[in-house]
Amino acid sequence: MRTALYVLLALAVPAFAGQTVYKWVDDQGVTHYSDQPVAGAEKVELSGGTKRASTPAPTYSPPAREVTTKGPVYSRFVVESPQQDQAIINTGGVVRVSLASTPAINSGHVVSLYLDGSPVEGYSGAMSHELTNVPRGTHTVKAVVSTQQGQKIQETPVVTFHVRQESAAQPPVGPALRNNKPKRTAGNKMPTKQPTYAALNGDTPAIDPRTNMPVVKPAKPTPAGPKAGK
Repeated sequence: MRTALYVLLALAVPAFAGQTVYKWVDDQGVTHYSDQPVAGAEKVELSGGTKRASTPAPTYSPPAREVTTKGPVYSRFVVESPQQDQAIINTGGVVRVSLASTPAINSGHVVSLYLDGSPVEGYSGAMSHELTNVPRGTHTVKAVVSTQQGQKIQETPVVTFHVRQESAAQPPVGPALRNNKPKRTAGNKMPTKQPTYAALNGDTPAIDPRTNMPVVKPAKPTPAGPKAGK
């Protein structure tokens, strides 16, 4: 009987949750509950059960990826020669290209040389190379370093240079190209006065009024030699 009462009380607890009940035991040892105050009853505060602190749902945060800023492999990789806007004169189309890098080029890297945007044939990857048969005009040169698989790693700034070749058809002009000014000599001076006809021929020529031209004197006859037999 007492057990059944406890079961009924447990089932009734949610209905009385948060309310005040009164508990007492009668002379026969039976425990009673009431929502009305009873003399000698014990005041009991009922709750809906043990309150559990709300726990937030776990959230998944993927591990932060490490971001690394990868700088250039070579702190300095440039074309040292020719220099920017340099004029190369009278070399027969020969242009020497010099490269520089800091640190030195890795043994596992490959250097390529480009003239006017095209790979230079016969270039071996050395830091110095001689270009031949470069025509007159403006040209560009640059170098590219890459992996063995052909992946580009770094390249030099593009350098622009000018090839000039003098010729008889296009001689140099301007005072800047003349090293020494020619010296004038007395023998190169023109006479200030022209000699007169009389000074050259001895007298004033006769003028033919019909032609208004000088009269041409007939040639003097050649004297005959001594007659034969005399």
